[in-house]
Amino acid sequence: MQVFNLFFKVTRSKIGIGILYTVIFFAICFPMVNASEEKIDFEDTSLNLYVRDEDQSEASKALVALLDEKHDITTTEMDNQQLMDAMYYSVIDYSLVIPKGYEKQLGSTDKADLEKELFEEFHLRDSYATAMMNVYLQEYIRNTRMNVAMGDDIATAIKKSADREEVDVSVVQDPEEEMYDENFTTKFAWFFRLLLYIMIAVIMSMLGPILITMNGEEQRKRIECSRTTVSSYVTQVFMGSAVLVLAVWLVFIAGGAAMYGGMYTGQNSWLAVLNSFIFALFVAMFTIFISTFKPSSTVMSMVAQVMGLGMAFLCGGFMPQNMLGEGVRTVTKILPGFWYERANDLLCGDQKGSLSDVWICFAVQGGFILLFLILTIIKSSMHPKAKVKKK
Repeated sequence: MQVFNLFFKVTRSKIGIGILYTVIFFAICFPMVNASEEKIDFEDTSLNLYVRDEDQSEASKALVALLDEKHDITTTEMDNQQLMDAMYYSVIDYSLVIPKGYEKQLGSTDKADLEKELFEEFHLRDSYATAMMNVYLQEYIRNTRMNVAMGDDIATAIKKSADREEVDVSVVQDPEEEMYDENFTTKFAWFFRLLLYIMIAVIMSMLGPILITMNGEEQRKRIECSRTTVSSYVTQVFMGSAVLVLAVWLVFIAGGAAMYGGMYTGQNSWLAVLNSFIFALFVAMFTIFISTFKPSSTVMSMVAQVMGLGMAFLCGGFMPQNMLGEGVRTVTKILPGFWYERANDLLCGDQKGSLSDVWICFAVQGGFILLFLILTIIKSSMHPKAKVKKK
């Protein structure tokens, strides 16, 4: 086991970069995953409204009363300069003027009246709250006019538009496509999404330079002078690589379990763990293939960064795949990172699919492992012919 021992002597000199990447990764992941556990719901935002009712009709008063239920309304007369000052200092968020003729125009079905603006609104700063106010007013007018068109008088139409019932909505999925598991939610899936980049960075940055050193001219001459056969040498290097990759993978899985709050539970959680193991094997096989070209450690590090960041950005490592463009998803199907992230999205419910779709993702990643194994064997068997000097 001399080669195996030599492998880990070399590993000790390359382990620093792996530890650095790992510490940074967990330092970023812990707050991200913990922060994502907080429940986020939509809440109505109360605005400071300035309302000037120039119509003074039953319809305009009903609208002012309706807005007053959710917002803080100021009706004190202000000139334009005072209003602008109030908005500048955020005393007023939104200004609404209800002009004369509002009630008549609201209840009219004439095409010319329907095309006219009913309000004069103004806000100094754009925000979700002011955008929602615009949407609310448009919806209120649309519903009121629809009720008038159906035969209601203006008073009844206004009352129906104001009386809005709360409706409980739930999304029903096909049971065959149901992959939701409360033990593996979208929030915790972020850990496995980000794992794509860090596994590439750590495994390639550690294993690559080790293999380059082991395949160096000096080490090869030492092996040739010893009793170690070529097959034994290859076997021991392979064993060393397997142990190193397994150790790196276990560190990340253990760290994930710490963030998870204990041992993983549920089928989807363990499938996500299996998914990460298959991808770790792919990264190891790809690293072994690249090392057959005997690049420098700097080139290997560059390949790791380009591959890691490229897959993370294009395949869904930094965002769910459903947020990527259709063209991007189509092109990146040729990358193993796409199938790794697709499996994660299926398991956490961000994409629709069945258990068989997850196993397809595993199989495709396995195909990439086999492809690079074959390429490595072919490349390793291509030895340059020795040149014979002519006398």
